[in-house]
Amino acid sequence: MPSLSAVQENLAFTCKHETLTPGSADSDVLFQYARWLEKNNQLKQDPDTDLEISRLYRIATENGHPKANINLQNGSLRGKFRLRGHELLRFSQDLIDAKVATGYYFVSVFLKNGIADLKQDTEMSLRFLRKAADEGSAQAQYEIGDALAPSDRAPDVSRQMRRCAAEQGQGNAARALGVDLKFTKQYQDALEAFQLGVAAGDESSAGRLAEGFKGPEATNKLYYMDLQEDSERASRYHQIWSILADYSYAHPKVPEINDILPLPPAKLPPWDGKLQWIEAREANVPPEKPSPELIRRLTEDLKLDPATGRPMPGAKGFSQAHLSAKNCLAGTPCPVSGYWQVVEHSALGTPEGQPIIRHFEQDAIFPVEQMRYYEERIWPLAKRLCEGPVRVMWRLA
Repeated sequence: MPSLSAVQENLAFTCKHETLTPGSADSDVLFQYARWLEKNNQLKQDPDTDLEISRLYRIATENGHPKANINLQNGSLRGKFRLRGHELLRFSQDLIDAKVATGYYFVSVFLKNGIADLKQDTEMSLRFLRKAADEGSAQAQYEIGDALAPSDRAPDVSRQMRRCAAEQGQGNAARALGVDLKFTKQYQDALEAFQLGVAAGDESSAGRLAEGFKGPEATNKLYYMDLQEDSERASRYHQIWSILADYSYAHPKVPEINDILPLPPAKLPPWDGKLQWIEAREANVPPEKPSPELIRRLTEDLKLDPATGRPMPGAKGFSQAHLSAKNCLAGTPCPVSGYWQVVEHSALGTPEGQPIIRHFEQDAIFPVEQMRYYEERIWPLAKRLCEGPVRVMWRLA
């Protein structure tokens, strides 16, 4: 059985914030436009728009944009975008290689749920979750902090993880930390934690501060934080709570909270009741729309399909391992959507010497192809090289 000191050493946590390397300027054009489309599709949820968002995120991801990668995978886990298991693993590995902690977090989710071509493995999932927390994933820090919070586990480590996550804008972690600190009567620290929660867009944190500044009696265990009544602060927090609650589906933020509503003893500055996030949302200024030429540049060298962003044959990450079908003769229907290739042999080849690979949808009719072939002649004449339409055989590429 391990010693107590060994257990404590294994639990020891040093706060680290996640760093996201910026993508190229070109890939960021796609990311910004896709994110704008996504924000404008939160309520109507048009499937065709989701396809376009996925396409742009895919192309940006393949070009090394970590934020696009994260948004693409999050959308897939929510059922908005369609990614195959091997793609989820490859994109997560790309994040890990770029030293982005969320890559470890995604693998933890895959192992926990037995998805992305991985078998369910709770112990390994927890290892990846802890690795993600140590490398800076705010979500992983919040989840482990929650698990360690009970008094018979590691509440001190829990507070460290929650604070680290809260500093990175994890609203749930900030609220949980504030509640914990209030319970132990560390009221000033609790106020600061709830303030971080408001900045992160957590309406519950704003609601608790609104009630706290009403100056409740010590018997009010839910909201008492040893504060003098301050009706103006309470009113402002209530206004912010209302806005955050109304727009919770859109994940609002209040990064300017300390400018419009600083904690005591700072004096309150004038405030017009507006939030930067609301003003930007109402203005809804579209970013630059990616041009066809930009899409071509970002897909051509990587052999990506411009219409979908998916890898084509010869590209890194191309795989049709999930497909299975027998070879098919020209003139017959395609049994499964995918990339198909003309079967060549020593007596049959393509005119340009390059393989013929095309994408066919299910039930499309395979065509004949212009091919080079040898025609037998009466002895002693040699075979003659000919070129013309041939009813070729097609196979999955």
